[in-house]
Amino acid sequence: ETCPKIIRPGGRLVVLSYHSMEDGATKRMIRDGTVDRNRRSEEKDIYGNYSGPPKPFRAVGKRGKASADEISVNSRARSATLRVGERC
Repeated sequence: ETCPKIIRPGGRLVVLSYHSMEDGATKRMIRDGTVDRNRRSEEKDIYGNYSGPPKPFRAVGKRGKASADEISVNSRARSATLRVGERC
């Protein structure tokens, strides 16, 4: 929850997670600005456009996974996921 406070606008949050629960928390932080599962701020207008409070991050690209070559050299890399979010 401290990430939006310490990263300046235009700065990037880069997280390498090794477990699916860590990856889920990272995804929620980038998407909603919180790690809490129950607090999802999806306020939409009658047209389906987001109209809630501004989101602190926007996702940059898709999640990164290790290549087959990397996994053959380092078998632990198969579970690693890289996510990048840019501060709005």
